[in-house]
Amino acid sequence: MNGENFLTLRCRIVRITLWLIIFHIINPNAVFAEETFTASTQRYAGILVQDTLHTLTAPARWDQRDWLDFSLYTVGIGAVMVFDGSISDEVKENRTESADDFARFIQEFGSLPSFGIMGGFYGAGMIFGNNKAKSVAKDAFASSIVSAGIITPTLKLAVGRSRPYQDKGAYHFEPFGGDKSFPSGHTTQAFSLASVIAEYYDERWVDITSYGIAALVGLARIEQEAHFPSDVAAGAVIGTVVGKTIVRYNKDLHKGVTLTPYGNGEKIGAAIRIQF
Repeated sequence: MNGENFLTLRCRIVRITLWLIIFHIINPNAVFAEETFTASTQRYAGILVQDTLHTLTAPARWDQRDWLDFSLYTVGIGAVMVFDGSISDEVKENRTESADDFARFIQEFGSLPSFGIMGGFYGAGMIFGNNKAKSVAKDAFASSIVSAGIITPTLKLAVGRSRPYQDKGAYHFEPFGGDKSFPSGHTTQAFSLASVIAEYYDERWVDITSYGIAALVGLARIEQEAHFPSDVAAGAVIGTVVGKTIVRYNKDLHKGVTLTPYGNGEKIGAAIRIQF
Protein backbone atom coordinates (compact mmCIF):
# COMPACT_ATOMS: atom_id res chain seq x y z
CA MET A 1 0.00 0.00 0.00
CA ASN A 2 1.48 3.35 -1.00
CA GLY A 3 1.85 6.31 1.32
CA GLU A 4 -1.08 8.32 -0.01
CA ASN A 5 -3.55 5.43 0.24
CA PHE A 6 -2.38 4.48 3.72
CA LEU A 7 -2.61 8.10 4.88
CA THR A 8 -6.21 8.21 3.63
CA LEU A 9 -7.03 4.90 5.33
CA ARG A 10 -5.34 5.97 8.56
CA CYS A 11 -7.30 9.22 8.61
CA ARG A 12 -10.52 7.26 8.12
CA ILE A 13 -9.62 4.96 11.02
CA VAL A 14 -8.98 7.99 13.22
CA ARG A 15 -12.26 9.67 12.24
CA ILE A 16 -14.28 6.49 12.81
CA THR A 17 -12.55 5.85 16.14
CA LEU A 18 -13.11 9.37 17.39
CA TRP A 19 -16.77 9.36 16.31
CA LEU A 20 -17.34 6.02 18.06
CA ILE A 21 -15.66 7.37 21.18
CA ILE A 22 -17.83 10.48 21.23
CA PHE A 23 -21.05 8.65 20.35
CA HIS A 24 -20.42 5.83 22.78
CA ILE A 25 -19.67 8.17 25.67
CA ILE A 26 -22.84 10.17 24.97
CA ASN A 27 -25.14 7.16 24.52
CA PRO A 28 -23.50 3.75 24.93
CA ASN A 29 -26.78 1.83 25.08
CA ALA A 30 -27.60 2.88 21.54
CA VAL A 31 -24.59 0.94 20.27
CA PHE A 32 -24.16 -1.99 22.65
CA ALA A 33 -26.81 -3.95 24.45
CA GLU A 34 -26.60 -4.84 28.12
CA GLU A 35 -24.18 -7.63 29.10
CA THR A 36 -21.85 -6.99 26.18
CA PHE A 37 -18.48 -5.24 26.16
CA THR A 38 -19.98 -1.84 26.95
CA ALA A 39 -17.95 -1.31 30.10
CA SER A 40 -14.65 -2.22 28.50
CA THR A 41 -15.18 -0.16 25.38
CA GLN A 42 -16.33 2.80 27.43
CA ARG A 43 -13.25 2.58 29.60
CA TYR A 44 -10.87 2.23 26.65
CA ALA A 45 -12.64 5.04 24.83
CA GLY A 46 -12.04 7.18 27.89
CA ILE A 47 -8.38 6.18 27.91
CA LEU A 48 -8.05 7.12 24.23
CA VAL A 49 -9.54 10.53 24.92
CA GLN A 50 -7.24 11.06 27.91
CA ASP A 51 -4.21 9.91 25.94
CA THR A 52 -5.02 12.28 23.08
CA LEU A 53 -5.63 15.29 25.29
CA HIS A 54 -2.62 14.55 27.51
CA THR A 55 -0.28 14.26 24.52
CA LEU A 56 -1.58 17.20 22.51
CA THR A 57 -1.53 19.52 25.52
CA ALA A 58 1.87 18.30 26.78
CA PRO A 59 3.77 21.45 25.63
CA ALA A 60 1.77 23.49 28.14
CA ARG A 61 3.31 21.36 30.92
CA TRP A 62 6.87 21.18 29.60
CA ASP A 63 9.67 22.33 31.85
CA GLN A 64 13.05 23.72 30.84
CA ARG A 65 14.47 20.24 30.14
CA ASP A 66 11.54 19.36 27.88
CA TRP A 67 11.95 22.54 25.84
CA LEU A 68 15.67 21.85 25.58
CA ASP A 69 14.94 18.38 24.23
CA PHE A 70 12.45 19.83 21.75
CA SER A 71 15.04 22.35 20.61
CA LEU A 72 17.65 19.64 20.15
CA TYR A 73 15.22 17.51 18.13
CA THR A 74 14.36 20.51 15.95
CA VAL A 75 18.00 21.42 15.37
CA GLY A 76 18.79 17.80 14.59
CA ILE A 77 16.03 17.53 12.01
CA GLY A 78 17.15 20.85 10.51
CA ALA A 79 20.73 19.58 10.29
CA VAL A 80 19.56 16.47 8.45
CA MET A 81 17.49 18.65 6.11
CA VAL A 82 20.63 20.45 4.95
CA PHE A 83 21.75 17.18 3.33
CA ASP A 84 18.35 16.08 2.00
CA GLY A 85 19.14 16.89 -1.61
CA SER A 86 22.55 15.25 -1.78
CA ILE A 87 21.44 12.11 0.09
CA SER A 88 18.34 11.70 -2.07
CA ASP A 89 20.39 12.11 -5.26
CA GLU A 90 22.90 9.53 -4.03
CA VAL A 91 20.14 7.07 -3.19
CA LYS A 92 18.46 7.58 -6.56
CA GLU A 93 21.72 6.94 -8.45
CA ASN A 94 22.48 3.73 -6.57
CA ARG A 95 19.10 2.01 -6.48
CA THR A 96 19.11 -1.70 -7.29
CA GLU A 97 16.36 -4.20 -7.96
CA SER A 98 17.16 -6.21 -4.84
CA ALA A 99 17.15 -3.06 -2.68
CA ASP A 100 13.81 -2.05 -4.19
CA ASP A 101 12.30 -5.44 -3.40
CA PHE A 102 13.51 -5.34 0.20
CA ALA A 103 12.36 -1.73 0.66
CA ARG A 104 8.88 -2.49 -0.66
CA PHE A 105 8.64 -5.39 1.78
CA ILE A 106 10.01 -3.73 4.91
CA GLN A 107 8.13 -0.43 4.50
CA GLU A 108 4.86 -2.27 5.07
CA PHE A 109 5.76 -2.57 8.76
CA GLY A 110 4.83 1.10 8.91
CA SER A 111 1.47 0.35 7.36
CA LEU A 112 -1.37 -2.13 7.96
CA PRO A 113 0.84 -4.99 9.28
CA SER A 114 1.64 -2.82 12.29
CA PHE A 115 -2.00 -3.12 13.33
CA GLY A 116 -1.70 -6.88 12.87
CA ILE A 117 1.23 -6.86 15.30
CA MET A 118 -0.92 -4.96 17.81
CA GLY A 119 -3.64 -7.56 17.36
CA GLY A 120 -1.08 -10.30 17.87
CA PHE A 121 -0.01 -8.81 21.18
CA TYR A 122 -3.60 -8.48 22.35
CA GLY A 123 -4.51 -12.00 21.20
CA ALA A 124 -1.48 -13.47 22.95
CA GLY A 125 -2.38 -11.54 26.07
CA MET A 126 -5.91 -12.95 26.01
CA ILE A 127 -4.77 -16.53 25.40
CA PHE A 128 -1.97 -16.59 27.96
CA GLY A 129 -3.45 -14.18 30.49
CA ASN A 130 -0.62 -11.72 29.95
CA ASN A 131 -1.77 -8.22 30.88
CA LYS A 132 1.51 -6.67 29.73
CA ALA A 133 0.96 -7.92 26.17
CA LYS A 134 -2.57 -6.54 26.16
CA SER A 135 -1.33 -3.20 27.46
CA VAL A 136 1.21 -3.08 24.62
CA ALA A 137 -1.63 -3.46 22.12
CA LYS A 138 -3.81 -0.82 23.82
CA ASP A 139 -1.04 1.74 24.13
CA ALA A 140 0.31 1.05 20.64
CA PHE A 141 -3.11 1.68 19.13
CA ALA A 142 -3.56 4.87 21.15
CA SER A 143 -0.08 6.03 20.16
CA SER A 144 -0.84 5.30 16.52
CA ILE A 145 -4.05 7.32 16.67
CA VAL A 146 -2.31 10.34 18.21
CA SER A 147 1.01 10.32 16.35
CA ALA A 148 0.30 8.81 12.93
CA GLY A 149 -3.39 9.69 12.85
CA ILE A 150 -3.43 13.26 14.17
CA ILE A 151 -0.04 14.92 14.56
CA THR A 152 1.76 13.73 11.42
CA PRO A 153 -1.18 14.19 8.98
CA THR A 154 -1.74 17.69 10.37
CA LEU A 155 1.91 18.58 9.82
CA LYS A 156 1.83 17.05 6.33
CA LEU A 157 -1.02 19.32 5.31
CA ALA A 158 0.43 22.41 6.99
CA VAL A 159 3.99 22.00 5.67
CA GLY A 160 3.07 20.93 2.15
CA ARG A 161 6.46 19.52 1.17
CA SER A 162 6.80 17.75 -2.18
CA ARG A 163 8.08 14.19 -2.36
CA PRO A 164 11.41 13.24 -3.96
CA TYR A 165 9.79 11.39 -6.85
CA GLN A 166 7.95 14.57 -7.84
CA ASP A 167 11.29 16.14 -8.87
CA LYS A 168 10.41 19.56 -7.50
CA GLY A 169 13.60 19.79 -5.46
CA ALA A 170 14.43 19.05 -1.85
CA TYR A 171 13.15 22.36 -0.56
CA HIS A 172 9.84 22.82 -2.31
CA PHE A 173 7.28 23.76 0.35
CA GLU A 174 3.75 24.95 -0.31
CA PRO A 175 1.74 25.07 2.94
CA PHE A 176 -1.70 23.49 2.46
CA GLY A 177 -0.84 22.96 -1.20
CA GLY A 178 -1.58 19.23 -1.18
CA ASP A 179 1.93 17.74 -1.03
CA LYS A 180 2.49 15.51 2.00
CA SER A 181 6.12 14.48 2.35
CA PHE A 182 6.97 15.96 5.77
CA PRO A 183 6.91 14.10 8.14
CA SER A 184 6.93 10.43 7.07
CA GLY A 185 3.73 8.69 8.12
CA HIS A 186 5.10 5.17 7.74
CA THR A 187 8.09 6.06 9.90
CA THR A 188 5.86 7.69 12.51
CA GLN A 189 3.74 4.55 12.69
CA ALA A 190 6.75 2.23 12.88
CA PHE A 191 8.51 4.18 15.65
CA SER A 192 5.25 4.65 17.53
CA LEU A 193 4.82 0.88 17.77
CA ALA A 194 8.52 0.25 18.40
CA SER A 195 8.72 2.72 21.27
CA VAL A 196 5.68 1.23 23.01
CA ILE A 197 7.07 -2.30 22.77
CA ALA A 198 10.50 -1.14 23.96
CA GLU A 199 8.99 0.70 26.92
CA TYR A 200 7.28 -2.46 28.20
CA TYR A 201 10.16 -4.91 27.80
CA ASP A 202 13.59 -4.43 29.37
CA GLU A 203 15.45 -6.97 27.24
CA ARG A 204 18.09 -5.35 25.05
CA TRP A 205 17.26 -7.51 22.05
CA VAL A 206 13.68 -6.22 22.12
CA ASP A 207 14.91 -2.62 21.83
CA ILE A 208 17.31 -3.52 19.03
CA THR A 209 14.70 -5.50 17.09
CA SER A 210 11.88 -2.98 17.52
CA TYR A 211 13.85 0.15 16.73
CA GLY A 212 15.90 -1.70 14.09
CA ILE A 213 12.80 -2.62 12.09
CA ALA A 214 11.41 0.91 12.52
CA ALA A 215 14.69 2.39 11.24
CA LEU A 216 14.58 0.06 8.23
CA VAL A 217 11.07 1.32 7.47
CA GLY A 218 12.40 4.88 7.40
CA LEU A 219 15.35 3.92 5.19
CA ALA A 220 12.99 2.06 2.87
CA ARG A 221 10.85 5.16 2.42
CA ILE A 222 13.97 7.10 1.43
CA GLU A 223 15.03 4.34 -0.98
CA GLN A 224 11.56 4.35 -2.54
CA GLU A 225 11.87 8.12 -3.14
CA ALA A 226 8.76 8.66 -1.04
CA HIS A 227 10.55 10.82 1.55
CA PHE A 228 13.61 12.90 2.20
CA PRO A 229 15.85 11.97 5.16
CA SER A 230 14.54 14.82 7.32
CA ASP A 231 10.96 13.59 6.75
CA VAL A 232 12.01 10.26 8.18
CA ALA A 233 13.89 11.85 11.08
CA ALA A 234 10.83 13.92 12.02
CA GLY A 235 8.55 10.88 11.82
CA ALA A 236 10.91 8.91 14.04
CA VAL A 237 10.94 11.66 16.67
CA ILE A 238 7.16 12.08 16.65
CA GLY A 239 6.45 8.35 16.89
CA THR A 240 9.01 7.76 19.63
CA VAL A 241 8.05 10.73 21.80
CA VAL A 242 4.31 10.04 21.56
CA GLY A 243 4.76 6.31 22.20
CA LYS A 244 6.88 6.84 25.30
CA THR A 245 4.58 9.59 26.57
CA ILE A 246 1.46 7.45 26.29
CA VAL A 247 3.02 4.36 27.90
CA ARG A 248 4.26 6.33 30.90
CA TYR A 249 0.94 8.12 31.27
CA ASN A 250 -1.12 4.93 30.99
CA LYS A 251 0.77 2.64 33.35
CA ASP A 252 -1.58 3.33 36.24
CA LEU A 253 -4.68 3.22 34.04
CA HIS A 254 -4.11 -0.40 33.03
CA LYS A 255 -3.48 -1.72 36.55
CA GLY A 256 -6.14 -4.08 37.86
CA VAL A 257 -8.07 -4.21 34.58
CA THR A 258 -8.97 -7.67 33.29
CA LEU A 259 -10.90 -8.21 30.05
CA THR A 260 -12.54 -11.64 29.54
CA PRO A 261 -14.35 -12.62 26.31
CA TYR A 262 -17.54 -14.65 26.38
CA GLY A 263 -20.30 -15.87 24.09
CA ASN A 264 -23.59 -17.74 24.48
CA GLY A 265 -24.48 -18.52 20.89
CA GLU A 266 -26.55 -15.39 20.48
CA LYS A 267 -24.33 -12.69 21.87
CA ILE A 268 -20.61 -12.20 21.97
CA GLY A 269 -18.76 -9.72 24.08
CA ALA A 270 -16.38 -9.32 26.94
CA ALA A 271 -16.61 -8.78 30.67
CA ILE A 272 -14.36 -6.31 32.41
CA ARG A 273 -13.14 -6.63 35.99
CA ILE A 274 -11.51 -3.70 37.73
CA GLN A 275 -9.60 -4.23 40.96
CA PHE A 276 -9.02 -1.27 43.26
